[in-house]
Amino acid sequence: MADPRSGGAAHKLTELIGHAQGLTQLKLRLWMPSNAVLPSHSPWLRLSKPGTLFPAPHPAPACLLLSDAADWHAAQRIYGPRLDLPKLHLLHGTSLRDWGHGAALTPAVRVTCGAAVAQELSQQQRFREPLHSLPMGIETSTLPTRAAVKQGCLILARSQPELGLAIHQAIAARGFPVATELSPWPVQRWQQAMAEAAVVIVLPPGLESPGLGLRRLAAMALDTALVVAERAGPDAYCRDGQNALVRLLDAAELTAAAIELLADVRLRERLVEAGRATLQRHRMALERQRFREILESLSDHWQAACRSHQLESKG
Repeated sequence: MADPRSGGAAHKLTELIGHAQGLTQLKLRLWMPSNAVLPSHSPWLRLSKPGTLFPAPHPAPACLLLSDAADWHAAQRIYGPRLDLPKLHLLHGTSLRDWGHGAALTPAVRVTCGAAVAQELSQQQRFREPLHSLPMGIETSTLPTRAAVKQGCLILARSQPELGLAIHQAIAARGFPVATELSPWPVQRWQQAMAEAAVVIVLPPGLESPGLGLRRLAAMALDTALVVAERAGPDAYCRDGQNALVRLLDAAELTAAAIELLADVRLRERLVEAGRATLQRHRMALERQRFREILESLSDHWQAACRSHQLESKG
């Protein structure tokens, strides 16, 4: 069930599906409504080819891969009483968007992107079955080459454009070069801008949206010093003064942090070096290996999920 949106969760989902397509024992088929419009920056474009993307759902799939609540709603509408089909539920966050529409009431192999998501969901006790966790990773080989001389500031503010514009104006007033993403850029554009910038400010999505921290990891991979807004939750890779400057979600505070980094080369270098160490813990190879292990044991995991629901029903 393919969601045409283009945020971090969609990027991660298409990344994992692309990897799964390379496994010879699996045959994946994506369904996306024929009236869905894919924008130029959509990560689904690379998967939208004959033999992979279909306008109608498969009548009898061996397993359903579902992500957010909209997928569960669509599956209920399409398959109705046959919703007891084996399901792989890929969780990108911990909000209602991820486990809504009765997702917790039916068995599924629950797989979280990142250990922090699994930990928070375990504390919430949303699901009966065990949670399998993927170590979050980023594919560094697809990133652009770092500029020999990095300069200026990049503000990634598509989720909060008004705040991004206020920060942009304040930094420009101090005479520093600055570029700002106010509406969604194609992934290649913001990655290239990040590869050329000395400092990047990453504004988080709203609290109702999942944040995977992929842009933060990309900044670390591209040796760009990070300024981030304080955000508790699954994407909290950054530690203030260690691998980033973490500030309140406030224009004045974020602006001051960026200007401090732009003026202090040694501080930038120290944060960048620590960012490289953080990145080593989030290599894509580890995520791929774990995802493959889950797929190869999917039948066993599905049976365990069903038993969890049966035991609770009897109790």
